[in-house]
Amino acid sequence: MKNPFKYGETVSGEYFADRKKEIRDINECIKASQNMFIYSYRRLGKTSLIKNVLSLFKDEIIPIYIDLEKSPTINHFLKDYSASISQHFLGTKERLKEIASFFKRVIPSFEFADGKWRVSFDFSRTTTGIDKALDEVIEIPPKIAERCKRRVVVVFDEFQEIEQYNGKVFEKRLRASIQHQNDVCYIFIGSKTHIILDMFTNPERAFFRSAMVYPLDYIPDNELVEFIHGRFGSTGKSISKSSARRIVQLSNRSPYHIQLLCFHIWLVSGKRIDETQIDKALDEVLSAQNELYYSWYDSLSLYQKAVLLALSQEREIFSQDAILTYELKGPSTTQASVKALLRNNLIIKTKEGYDIFDPFFKLWLMKR
Repeated sequence: MKNPFKYGETVSGEYFADRKKEIRDINECIKASQNMFIYSYRRLGKTSLIKNVLSLFKDEIIPIYIDLEKSPTINHFLKDYSASISQHFLGTKERLKEIASFFKRVIPSFEFADGKWRVSFDFSRTTTGIDKALDEVIEIPPKIAERCKRRVVVVFDEFQEIEQYNGKVFEKRLRASIQHQNDVCYIFIGSKTHIILDMFTNPERAFFRSAMVYPLDYIPDNELVEFIHGRFGSTGKSISKSSARRIVQLSNRSPYHIQLLCFHIWLVSGKRIDETQIDKALDEVLSAQNELYYSWYDSLSLYQKAVLLALSQEREIFSQDAILTYELKGPSTTQASVKALLRNNLIIKTKEGYDIFDPFFKLWLMKR
C-alpha cells in the first residue's frame, strides 16, 4: 500500500492540506488580474498552494512559474524565465515557431527527447547585451496574453532573491515594465520575511504598494488534525485526535514537518497508531537528520550556540530571568548573535519573540 504522506516536494490533490480561504482569495485576485505579494516563513506550503490554485484554472490561463532561488544571476534568470515562458508552446513542432517569434535577441534551441519537446536559451552569446535582452524578455507576458486571448499568471517564487542581481536597479526595471502590462497577473512569493516585507512596504522601494500584501499564516490546528486523521484513515490505519494533535505540536504546525513525521509514523505503525510509534518515528527522523543538524550547530560561534540553546527552551531570551538561567551576556552581544542566526535562517522572529525555524532541530537541541 502506498504511503499517504509526501515531503520534500510540491504536493497536490489528496496530499495537499486544504487552505480553502487562501485558495478562494488567490483565485479571486487572479480573475481580477490583481497582483499579489504572498509571504510567510519557509515550509508553510506557499508553492504547493499556488500550484494548486493555478491547476484549478486549467486552460483559462497561461501560467509562468520560476523559482528565483535557482537563478542566482541575471543570466540564469533570463535563461530560466525564458524557458518557463516558452512552456505553453512546446506541445507540437508547429508551435515552436511561436516561441522564436517572441525572442529577437537570442535564438532558442530545441530538442526532442522522450516524446517531448524541450527548449533552452543561451544569453551569454547575445550580441546586443544582457540589458536589452532583459528588457525584451520581461515584456513578453503581455504579448502572449494578447496573442492567445488568455490571461497570463506569472509566479516569481522566492522573489527576494532578485536583490542579488543588480541591487535595486533590477527591481526598478522590472517594476517599470510590470506596471504597464495588461491581462497579466503577477504573484510574488517570499520567505525571507524581513527582506521581502521591506521590498513591498518601504516607500523608497520600487515595488512599494504594487501588489496586495497577503501574509500566509499557519494552517489552523483543527484542520491539520483532520488532515492527519484522514490521511492515515485512507490506508486503513487509525489515529486518535489527541495523537494527531501531538504530531501538530511536535511539528510546530509546519506542513513539511508534519508530512515528514507522518511519513515515518506510517512506516513503523500497525493498524492502530499509538504514542510509542510516534516516539519511535520521531527518533528515526532526528537520527536521520543528525549529521545535518550537527553541521548547522558546529558552524556557529560558542556564544551563538549558547543563544540557540537558550532559544530551544525560551523565546524571550532578553528577560532578566533568561539571562540568569542560561548565563547570557549583555543585550547588545546577544542581539548580535540573534542577527547572525536570523541571517543563517536558523531562527525566525515571531509575535512572541524568537523561535528556532526547524521544529525538529529544536527538539534535537533540547536533547543535547
